[in-house]
Amino acid sequence: MAIMTHHIRRRACPRALALRFAAGDSSMAPRCFFPRHMHPHAGEAMIRSRRRVALVVVATSVGGPAAWFGISAARDAMAMQARVAASCPRPQAFPAPARSSTPSVLGTTGQIFVSHAWSRRVFIIDVATGRVTPLAAGIADAHEVAVSPDGRWGVAADFGDYQGDYKFDGRRLAVFDLRTKRLTRVIELGSYLGPHDLVFHPTSPTRLFVTTQTTRHVIEVDVATGQVLGATETRAVGSHTMAVTADGRTAFTANEPEGSVSRLDLAGRKFVAKHSVGPGPTEGIGVTPDGREVWMGFLKDGEVRVVDGDSGALLATIEGFVTPARLTLSPDGSRAVVADGGCKRTQVVDVRSRKLLGHIVGLDEGFGVAKVLPDNRSAVIAVLDAKLVAMVDLEERRVIRKFDLGVRMDAAAWGPKP
Repeated sequence: MAIMTHHIRRRACPRALALRFAAGDSSMAPRCFFPRHMHPHAGEAMIRSRRRVALVVVATSVGGPAAWFGISAARDAMAMQARVAASCPRPQAFPAPARSSTPSVLGTTGQIFVSHAWSRRVFIIDVATGRVTPLAAGIADAHEVAVSPDGRWGVAADFGDYQGDYKFDGRRLAVFDLRTKRLTRVIELGSYLGPHDLVFHPTSPTRLFVTTQTTRHVIEVDVATGQVLGATETRAVGSHTMAVTADGRTAFTANEPEGSVSRLDLAGRKFVAKHSVGPGPTEGIGVTPDGREVWMGFLKDGEVRVVDGDSGALLATIEGFVTPARLTLSPDGSRAVVADGGCKRTQVVDVRSRKLLGHIVGLDEGFGVAKVLPDNRSAVIAVLDAKLVAMVDLEERRVIRKFDLGVRMDAAAWGPKP
């Protein structure tokens, strides 16, 4: 499940997104506070300044309720700074992982598909050679991305402009042939708006599930034909990200402002249930292969909560984070990878014991949003603020290789060479 920049143009950030900024995740600042026609680096001076002061200045400049928003955000910033000092585990608290006698193979092969919305480009990185191929995105804002299981197709979603109340006006997907490195088609989604998270069916190279946040659905698209095959209601505001079971029959959506999870029957295209899990915002979500456990990150409480996939009952709470903004589980359900913006680390958790193992060593540039490869050991991580993509070994919690793109990307996904 794919990256956390949002194109909230011409409007102030929703409070949920300001919490990330206050906690030290500056990835959103240029897009939250500056209109699209301005240079993408216009907000960097603000990022470098003290965050709580910057938020007050920006918010109070428009007066009225925004002044309250700025003061409140400053209060949140100070509270979160205190939480950073108290909650971020010290690296020496974790034993160093032993080096494996069998090196990661997938971590040195395949291709990485990367989006960069501001330049309306995507990039294809050859992992073995490091060669980078830039391409025009074919859509206004290439945001989240996914690569098909066979590595043939790369897809980018046009999330669109923020319209208020967690609604965005994008309505297109760009489909790339990663074998020929060309834009194949742009799919118009019609009445389904705000396409965001993208997950391919685990056993199909052409069937793609897409959250359409504005119209509150998960739709299914055939990327080879460009057809929208059907839609399933989430019945929730801000269904931003999702996790899909190994058989491709069930999806769970993280409903960002509600702090809830929706369970969907993808095979029958039916809404099943919605459960309140914690105080919003929540965005990171992962599921075990059998759908029994759903893992979700909660920014306000700095916790990862594990709930029963059927009943929504709370099974466990995992601490040791500040802002667990994104998370994903490995395909076999053995590891969880958590992007913690407050601690600026990418943390690894053992799913069976629910024990925090430690962070990826060598990613000192900041935290990153991960997608775990089919070997359950390697992962691709987009380190947003550092403008780089890393291939990492989760077992040894180390970096295999870094690719510096020189631009702040939106998302990255890996696939085998087709």
